[in-house]
Amino acid sequence: MKVTQLSETSEHVRYGGLVAGVIFAVALVYTLIYWIVGALAVYLLSTLTVLFMKPEAHRNLGHRTLGCLFRGFFHGLVWMGAIRIEDDELEPVAEMAGPLIIASNHPSLWDAPLLIRKLVTVSCIMKAEITNNPILYGGTRFAGFLPNRPKLDMVRAATGYLKSGGRLLLFPEGTRTRDESRRVNKFRPGLALMAKTAKCPILPVFLKMNSGYMQKGWPIWKMPPLPIVCRVEVGELIHPDASEATHAFSDRLEEYYREELRDRFPR
Repeated sequence: MKVTQLSETSEHVRYGGLVAGVIFAVALVYTLIYWIVGALAVYLLSTLTVLFMKPEAHRNLGHRTLGCLFRGFFHGLVWMGAIRIEDDELEPVAEMAGPLIIASNHPSLWDAPLLIRKLVTVSCIMKAEITNNPILYGGTRFAGFLPNRPKLDMVRAATGYLKSGGRLLLFPEGTRTRDESRRVNKFRPGLALMAKTAKCPILPVFLKMNSGYMQKGWPIWKMPPLPIVCRVEVGELIHPDASEATHAFSDRLEEYYREELRDRFPR
């Protein structure tokens, strides 16, 4: 088991005072402008290309477009020194063939873009409320992301996508982690149900940040210690057991993630 210490000595020197304030202010303005302009560009590209592209080709273009958009966003943050990303373990699995569910814990608001920038050709389960967000909805529709409600429709659509050989990014907690002391929230049974129904493996992904920025209860304008360090680690494939009940499988997955996060990222 690889253990990652989150001590000060394992990280680069942090910025302080005026330097940190300037970097954070620039990063915040950059983030707001990038997302607004990027969302408009994605919406226009999606609206134009849907007129003459087949649905599958249009969705694939959406995947590539979002992957490029997210790579550019994080590249800018890394370049200005606002964040540091350690995700070498994603490289060997980034193009792993489907059907596959890539399941991650969900500590912060930018977990999905962070992973999609490397995984690229994945669909994602998104909160239904995003369909009302003009900044986010254009891109999610372009890439064929699936709203999490109605539940039955979501499970059917996701299972069909997996059975066709697709790859699905899923956060089984359903929302960002609330209680850091327990590592993960209670898992919703959708992950176990879809894996069993589609008979596809689960690739566990473990995320850890060195601050609470972008987590629940942390305003976007509140400056964290800089740079923010984002760590991504990958576990072994988990194959569903047809004889195991769905809720039992879900409980076992939840405990597995909790133990792995505790062992990989000791406090």
